Amino acid sequence: MTEAAHAHSITVRRLIPANQECVFNAFRDPKLLPQWFTPHADISVEVLAFAFSLQGGFRLRYSMPDGTHPIVAGMYEIIEKPHRIVFSWVWEEPDIHANISTRVVVQLVKKNERTEVIINHEQLPSQDACSRYEKGWAGMLNQLQNMTEINNSKTS
Repeated sequence: MTEAAHAHSITVRRLIPANQECVFNAFRDPKLLPQWFTPHADISVEVLAFAFSLQGGFRLRYSMPDGTHPIVAGMYEIIEKPHRIVFSWVWEEPDIHANISTRVVVQLVKKNERTEVIINHEQLPSQDACSRYEKGWAGMLNQLQNMTEINNSKTS
């Protein structure tokens, strides 16, 4: 594909009711990922492999309501605790976007005791992919927000 074919990107933002360190930990802790790293509560995620370090990787399997089990993998390119994480994102076959390497940039901006999460997904192959990923990341941020609200109510 030409470079223009990967020129699409999306940005999703959400103010999460947790401090920057807690939100960063949600991204780095493989025990927390199954609680929120899914676009919808009806979709579960299983951590197949996880090494949160530079050049470390992850591999996740989703269980969809229709019985399919798409798998995504990636490698960590940049980790700047507690405010920035950059990683590749590649779906495996038979996904419609299989074998297309894209890039995710997560920024965590401190806003008093809350954190603005800004996810920029770059190098997407099409407008259709942009729509898919925008919905997916918005759903994941909903799940993260729900998890942090539950955890905050337990500590209150």
